[in-house]
Amino acid sequence: MLIAQLSQLLILLWKLSSVFVIPLIMVGYVMVMNSYDESFTFEDLDQGKNFHKWLVLAIYLVYLLLWNRSNKGVVSYLKKLEY
Repeated sequence: MLIAQLSQLLILLWKLSSVFVIPLIMVGYVMVMNSYDESFTFEDLDQGKNFHKWLVLAIYLVYLLLWNRSNKGVVSYLKKLEY
């Protein structure tokens, strides 16, 4: 019973990860850019050049592609945990 509920929770979190990864990508991008340029902040990403915005969008689209490719396998594996 507990494993079935945990499996359903993991499936829900897996599906929601396609949306919740956006802030993580933005924070990660700012942290990586800040390691190269000490003055890079989220404001620079928000108000800065479109190159940074396009790069964050490209990273998100790559994540969605990988998510879409692995979705069927992950969901089937998590559903096996229910039984």
